[in-house]
Amino acid sequence: MPTTPVTAFAEVLDTLAHLVESVEEERWSAPTPCADWNVRQLVEHLMAGQHTFAAAMGAGPSLPPVGADATSEGLKKTFRASSAVQVAAFERPGALESAVQVPIGEVPGAVALRLQTLEHLAHGWDLARATGRKALFDEATVERETEFAHRVTAQLPPGPGAPFAAPARTAPEDASALDRLAALLGRDVTG
Repeated sequence: MPTTPVTAFAEVLDTLAHLVESVEEERWSAPTPCADWNVRQLVEHLMAGQHTFAAAMGAGPSLPPVGADATSEGLKKTFRASSAVQVAAFERPGALESAVQVPIGEVPGAVALRLQTLEHLAHGWDLARATGRKALFDEATVERETEFAHRVTAQLPPGPGAPFAAPARTAPEDASALDRLAALLGRDVTG
């Protein structure tokens, strides 16, 4: 079966869910490369974004509430359930062709999907760094989204409230595809 943008996104979410599920109890309060968030706050941020985009795509009432179960096991289950709802929202017939209102403005559903893919890849890198794990995302997906990121970051407003950290940083020549994407989105990949 050929990979579609939605199936590639579902694979990104599954990989990220495995990372979330591997977080050890003492790591939930660990700092992340996102200076404002610890691991728990980063995961909650991702779920809040999933809710925002899934609701924009028309999947409102079935969303599990963020923070409803504050235990680490509850957070792990809620993340996976929230991810499934978001994938289902993007899979709806016509979803990728319809215009949707997201935090940066009105965009086609296909662009919303790509923005969420970038968000989850970048924060997957953050989570892996914070927990000492590897983020084993599909290299072809990371490369494709890096090309998209080059185009989209040039069009996004800089400064406070920008969707991705800025400015872009340089990655070492031998950096992985995910490290190159993280650097493009403002992460320091040398540490």
